[in-house]
Amino acid sequence: IADPRFGAEVVTRNGKVLAFDDVGCMAAWLRENAAQLSQAWVMDFVDHAWMPADSAIYLRSDALRTPMASGLAALRQGPESDSLRASLGGEILSWAGVAWMSGQSRRAPPLGEQASLQPGPTAPP
Repeated sequence: IADPRFGAEVVTRNGKVLAFDDVGCMAAWLRENAAQLSQAWVMDFVDHAWMPADSAIYLRSDALRTPMASGLAALRQGPESDSLRASLGGEILSWAGVAWMSGQSRRAPPLGEQASLQPGPTAPP
């Protein structure tokens, strides 16, 4: 993983761990391989701790120089994520928004649209 702040991991149903340099790359992989998913993890941009992908919120900002140019950073909801968005600009997405975006342009889904890529049961990696 080139820059751990943007790291992501998938654990497949057969136990194989796949590491990604960028949350956007993991979401794109899951779009094509959702049936193989057991767990999906992302690195918190601020505190560098792993968390389940579906429990994070995501800042999508052109100011973020991510390894594979998705412009996505995973965050825990709270004052630090609000502060980061205020300083960098951009939009906050849910995991469903990131999953939707992985197959579309770099913008959030229209209001009310949902994506169906949800990680399976989670346990610490």
